[in-house]
Amino acid sequence: MELLCHLDASMPPLLLAQELFNEDVDSKAFTVLTADNANELFGQGYTVLENVLDLDVIRSVREWATEMFKTGQMDKASGKHNEEDDPFREGNARGDYTIWVSPGNKALEQSAALSQCVDWFSKRLHEDLAKVVHLHGQAEYQLAYYPPDSSHYERHRDSFPTSDKNDRDQRRVTAIVYFNPEWKQGDGGELRIFDKGLGDEAEKHIDISPKAARCVVFLSGVMDHAVMPAFNERIALTSWYR
Repeated sequence: MELLCHLDASMPPLLLAQELFNEDVDSKAFTVLTADNANELFGQGYTVLENVLDLDVIRSVREWATEMFKTGQMDKASGKHNEEDDPFREGNARGDYTIWVSPGNKALEQSAALSQCVDWFSKRLHEDLAKVVHLHGQAEYQLAYYPPDSSHYERHRDSFPTSDKNDRDQRRVTAIVYFNPEWKQGDGGELRIFDKGLGDEAEKHIDISPKAARCVVFLSGVMDHAVMPAFNERIALTSWYR
């Protein structure tokens, strides 16, 4: 985080990322996003969509993810890195369990509902985002389960800020959909976004509850974020677009 702070001090990351946006965007061509979503993503670095998936699909994916966790088919995310290659990452920064579910992954053969969700991410949402931000087509998809034991994810950022449209290494846009139909105040697991704006105001944070069928989209190299302690099972599907 110290390196990111240094980079942010030299140039606000939102200002850098705005260079990646396409000109003359026709919002009438969107199938998922709205013009307001595109403007918010450009102007503040994040936006929220509601009711992006049917409740039956939400419940089915939640049931499947819970079973995968209980049968030991998800990997504990914390500590899964080579300390010699990446000595700066905190090994216990997160308490979730994950499974990669990119198109073609065998996990998608086990759940038609999950496959439908990944299709929504990889086709409709991806196509809309590519109309707004210069993307190269690569994407990653990961399903995460947070046990109800105060599991959390400390403040972090998904990539380094960049304005280089030819850069294929850095993630550009992150999108998260939640599968928590019974979520209520006090269950925890909120996504906390740290909003630095353009550097001319004090940092503020926004807590977004992980309600079912809600989708949060933000610029990967701009927004520091964290998952607050979860006191009920919290399930989310994240995609990263490059």
